[in-house]
Amino acid sequence: MVEVELKFQIPEARRTALLKAIDPKKSEQIQLKAKYFDTADKLMAQQHAAIRQRLEGDRWIQTLKAAGKTHIERFEHNLDLGIHENAPELDLSVYQQHTDALQVLKNALGDQVDQLQLQFETDILRTCRVIQYEDAEIEVSLDVGCIRTQHAEEIVHEVEFELKQGSIQSLLAFCFEWVKKYQLWLDVRSKAEIGNLLVASQVVSPAVVAKDFVLSKKEPASQNLKTLVAQQMQHLLPNIAAISASVATPEHMQEARTALKHLQLTISLFKDWNPDVSDKWGYQLEAFKQQFDQLQHFEHMRDTLGAFLQNPTTAENLAKDILYAKEKLGNLVKSTLNVHHYLELMMFSLNETQHVQSHDLKWFAHNTLQQQYKLLQDSLNLADITDFESLDVLARHIQELKFSFPILTSIYDVKNLQKYGKALNDAQLAAHEYQVLSTSAQYIQQTELEASDWFVLGWLTAKQEVYAQRLLEATEQFLVSRKLIK
Repeated sequence: MVEVELKFQIPEARRTALLKAIDPKKSEQIQLKAKYFDTADKLMAQQHAAIRQRLEGDRWIQTLKAAGKTHIERFEHNLDLGIHENAPELDLSVYQQHTDALQVLKNALGDQVDQLQLQFETDILRTCRVIQYEDAEIEVSLDVGCIRTQHAEEIVHEVEFELKQGSIQSLLAFCFEWVKKYQLWLDVRSKAEIGNLLVASQVVSPAVVAKDFVLSKKEPASQNLKTLVAQQMQHLLPNIAAISASVATPEHMQEARTALKHLQLTISLFKDWNPDVSDKWGYQLEAFKQQFDQLQHFEHMRDTLGAFLQNPTTAENLAKDILYAKEKLGNLVKSTLNVHHYLELMMFSLNETQHVQSHDLKWFAHNTLQQQYKLLQDSLNLADITDFESLDVLARHIQELKFSFPILTSIYDVKNLQKYGKALNDAQLAAHEYQVLSTSAQYIQQTELEASDWFVLGWLTAKQEVYAQRLLEATEQFLVSRKLIK
């Protein structure tokens, strides 16, 4: 079966209020003690699967879980092992009659089904209650306890919302209200993931990277857009969870920024593909992404220009700006506004409503591509190497086309696409370098400059002009070389 649920972390100041909302007098409390198994080289974890035995009241339940298509859905298979004084021996032969579960095990373990061993345990007091909401029955579970290994322990205090009956849209709408009331933040990390990290003496899983997207010719444009957003949310949410939990590496920060950039470009460039797209999403994503852009730029300046900044005030201000930007991002990623936005995008991507469209996918792809070509040509016509604002507009349109080009052309069988792609890549690299130099120069200009800083500013301005010229030449070369795709 497919389990549909979302998990949230609870700010300490709101935990008592949330417990009162569940109302222990109307809820069921149950002690859950579980044992999780894997091979020594973590084959189950590598496949995002988990197998556990859990004491629920007086009965032992054996559960096999595996990742689903989205972070809201997971494969789950439960077997009631009955009443036992101690945990029964782990027996995988029980899955011989359950085809889906057996396939999950084979995919994860291959021929090492006899190599499973205890990895970690959980001890959780669950307070749960089923609440009716619109067309849905939703089980709200407050879990308090710990995950432990022989040498480490992690405290658990989180709430889960599981859809027992009804639509996913109702579940997400229900979560929307609880997020607002109790400032919950979305956490896609499972107890199994946290346990496996404890076993490995690690604090965070590797950053999740973006995957290439190919349009499905069998699906209309509206469905392709929902599928693309769903894939980008799969990229974003694990990295956001690491940042929210204050365990992120620079790679998590970079991948979260990339995911937000891709989402913002998708919503902005393809908004005509589906009438359910809200105009506000693009603005919200752009504002959120800018915070990541600012931090990345400050750190880039520190690493590349730090040695040249002889004015101690400038260097100190840059260090302070980096610390402030990190602190601000740590709060923003789990703010109610942004958690609501994650839920809105999930609701959109999982909406099963099918729109009848008067044009096929190729028409939408072709139309979007031609619109971008026109914007690029117009901005090139208006660009002036002495007018940095016009160059910023040109650079932005190049970056947009660099993102959309491989997606939009994935439905075409055109041999010379690689040539166009290379010409576009040259223009994009020039645009990127120009934007970095431009932002650095603006930052330096806003400080109290001393003689040594004037040297840095002069160097930045000279390099900026070089890349501005490259940007103009590379863009013109791309527009000359590309052919209209029919």
